[in-house]
Amino acid sequence: MYRNYKRIFYIGSFFILSLILGFSNLFSLPKEAIPKAANKITVEKIKTSLSINLPKQSNKPTKSLGLVEKSNDQAFFKEIKIKYGQGLMDALLDSGAYRVDAFNAVNSLKDHFDARKIQVGQKINLYYSSDGSIDRLEMQKDFDNLIIVQGKQKNYSSVNISLPSQVITRHVFGQIDDSLFLAAQRKGLPQIIIANLISIFSYDVDFQREIRKGDQFEIVYERKLSKDGRSVQEGNILFAKLTLSGKEISLFRHTPTESGIVGYFHEDGQSSKRALMKTPIEGARLSSYYGNRNHPVLGYNRMHKGIDFSAPTGTPIMAAGDGVVERASWYGSFGNYVRIRHNGTYKTIYAHMSKYGRGIKKGVRVQQGQIIGYVGATGRVTGRHLHYEVHMNGTQVNPLTLKIPSGIKLNGEEFQRFRAVIENKNQIIMEIKSNILLTRALN
Repeated sequence: MYRNYKRIFYIGSFFILSLILGFSNLFSLPKEAIPKAANKITVEKIKTSLSINLPKQSNKPTKSLGLVEKSNDQAFFKEIKIKYGQGLMDALLDSGAYRVDAFNAVNSLKDHFDARKIQVGQKINLYYSSDGSIDRLEMQKDFDNLIIVQGKQKNYSSVNISLPSQVITRHVFGQIDDSLFLAAQRKGLPQIIIANLISIFSYDVDFQREIRKGDQFEIVYERKLSKDGRSVQEGNILFAKLTLSGKEISLFRHTPTESGIVGYFHEDGQSSKRALMKTPIEGARLSSYYGNRNHPVLGYNRMHKGIDFSAPTGTPIMAAGDGVVERASWYGSFGNYVRIRHNGTYKTIYAHMSKYGRGIKKGVRVQQGQIIGYVGATGRVTGRHLHYEVHMNGTQVNPLTLKIPSGIKLNGEEFQRFRAVIENKNQIIMEIKSNILLTRALN
């Protein structure tokens, strides 16, 4: 330790001695050695000015979120899309609109559109004036209608404009090698048309048991094109035919005069619609029948009071008929469960769903074919499937053998009008088969 202190002392002493010698040499320099004034380095001051142009004070209310982007005080345009969780008012404010403008513009829509029903992804074109106020708003309500809002502050007004379009009638024929869905898809049919095709035949055909390889389908449907050809919307199915094991089932679209409700009818005038669909799911395999069986989880024989459809998780489940949802919640071993009361006679049960359809809850009225849930594996199960039951007068019955009441039948003058519809559709099919593309202009 002493040696360390001694070393530090010597080093410090040497450093101090060096400093003393250095300063003594500096002060002992002669005057000649000092640089003259001519060799001095002059440092000039650099003047810097900063000019900031502040915007003039405006009497307009402040924005909800920052300032609207402007370009040299000129009018400008924005296209916005409704995001998840946004309302129309929110979207306008987020785009930079003044609150008073946004409120009055939205309020002016009420005669043509319910802003509360706006959908995610809806596009809106906004035209701003040079002072940042909304000058014009454009929103396409649907394929055929454009709503335009114009004005200033409290003086906004809206108008609905019908968009011109044309309708192309398409005819598709195909053979089924596996399922109707896949066969139609291979022929280029849009998914929404395939879904509608399956839906209108779901009262007459059990797609799990009656479809065979070599069966055929035929369909005539409409496709709308916008005037500029950029937008397409699939239209109505006018005629459809399934040939199953050599037996033809033909359906024609018709609107009875008395009811005014569009439906599909067989050639004899009998409506295809029944109280309940034969199967509430498409593309599924019937995996368990009604009756006694060995329970796959409990391991002993037990009455199975419904039928099971095996399908991938997420496959849509449809309401078998019109009715009111009595229950839509977790129900013990049934997992996610829905019960629908159709009338004083029939109820249907749907169990083990992965999730519920949009808006499905107790007390909601549903229509036949509406999606009420999706296939899953909730509750006491060994795999994903739909458990489906039909209750008639409070007792479970076999859905596969149930005699379901049919819908209306056209008679008298109404049937004669329907026969004219059939002749018209047959003429269309013949012309299409002759490679004539039919179009008609819509105003």
